[in-house]
Amino acid sequence: MTSLLPDKFIFTQSNLQTYVNCKHQFYLRYSQHFLWPSPASKDVLVFERDRQAGSRFHQLAHQLLLGLPAGNLARSAENDPDPRVQHWFEMFTRTVYRNLSGILFPEYTLTAKPGGIILSAKYDLLQEENGTYTIYDWKSSRKKPSKSWLEAQMQSKVFPLVLSLQPEISAGSPERRIRMVYWEVTEPEQPVVLEFGFGKLEQDRSEICELASQIQLSLPQDFEKTEDVQRCRYCVYRSYCNRPVEPASMEAYLSQEYLAAEEEEELLNGD
Repeated sequence: MTSLLPDKFIFTQSNLQTYVNCKHQFYLRYSQHFLWPSPASKDVLVFERDRQAGSRFHQLAHQLLLGLPAGNLARSAENDPDPRVQHWFEMFTRTVYRNLSGILFPEYTLTAKPGGIILSAKYDLLQEENGTYTIYDWKSSRKKPSKSWLEAQMQSKVFPLVLSLQPEISAGSPERRIRMVYWEVTEPEQPVVLEFGFGKLEQDRSEICELASQIQLSLPQDFEKTEDVQRCRYCVYRSYCNRPVEPASMEAYLSQEYLAAEEEEELLNGD
């Protein structure tokens, strides 16, 4: 059977989460490459302002981790047209950045091939210290997601798995640990920390490989629309689906958990 995807299709937390949320959206975006005809929110200008502010904060954090002078970056943040960027950057330097040590890999991309698929992850920051590998992810959401919701997201499964499959880690001593830290601007002193043991990583590997196989073997009619019609209010493809729902307001869009972690990452990084 011929797959609807390219032979060397790269699976990511983003496209896998899209498939989990709505198979039809995955089909429109990654198989048919349809453009986004509808705004994600009624408040398009506010939405774009938030996206750009988050992107500029990520850039400042990246530059700081690369070793650029903190004073220069602080002045850049101070002169940013959105005052939130300065606040976020100050919180970042006072909390997580102040406590970083070990070997750091900012804006780092890794790839693995579990089950023969190509699986890729782009990390805001990887840290290695005394045999422990920590994945950091910076978030500028308006509402901090719950830990249980974050645990269920594909980002929290793909990122640790790809890291664990790197030869220098998989061949290492069994006491090596992997954890993931979500640092959220709304609660900078209380990051969400997830721990990953061998059993959890194997479980996630099985789930991801099964999803990828399901996608590769699917026919066009298999990419069904989500049964959760409320999701359609937050979907940029809704005009293709003959579901006459109104787009969500900006407040509703960013204050609930339909905005998945990987969607937010795309908005911030233009992925």
